[in-house]
Amino acid sequence: METSQSLRKPRAQRGFTLIETMVAILVLTIGLVGTAALMSQSVNMGAHARFVSTAALLASEKMEDLDRFPDNDPVNLVPGGSLGADVANYSDSVQISSNNGNINETTVSAGTTTLYTQKPDGTVVVTPGAGLPAPTPDLLTFDRRWLITANPTVGGQVITGAVQITVLVTLTNKTLNPPVTFQTSLVHP
Repeated sequence: METSQSLRKPRAQRGFTLIETMVAILVLTIGLVGTAALMSQSVNMGAHARFVSTAALLASEKMEDLDRFPDNDPVNLVPGGSLGADVANYSDSVQISSNNGNINETTVSAGTTTLYTQKPDGTVVVTPGAGLPAPTPDLLTFDRRWLITANPTVGGQVITGAVQITVLVTLTNKTLNPPVTFQTSLVHP
């Protein structure tokens, strides 16, 4: 005689319940959402670091331009300027194109604006009386301001006959949090 075997599996071999599956999906979803947020923040911080690096380069460039003048230069190292507002002869704007590699810089001297366009091949085109080109999506626009202070105080001691040069660079056409700024300072003897 044959014995009939039950088609039912023992309780230990039944599989997952619906509740266990839903909990597993919930845990997986929370993990994936957290990973996506982390990746997004990583991309934003990478872009922020690139912009700060560019701002540091532009600040260093302006600092070197001003530091090359002799300490008694009556035109370029005159005390004045502001870090809070554009002041003629103490501020300029720089545009950097990610498409064509051009760097556009404007300066104002004796009331005349001059546009300097540096091309990737190293040539520089000087256009007196021209301002910055109209902004396009590929352009980064940085505002540079500098402050020159005569006889600065460093460490509680006045350095007579010297000037302190402070340069502030701000990215103006991107909304990032925190905003992109870079400030540097030196004492020119």
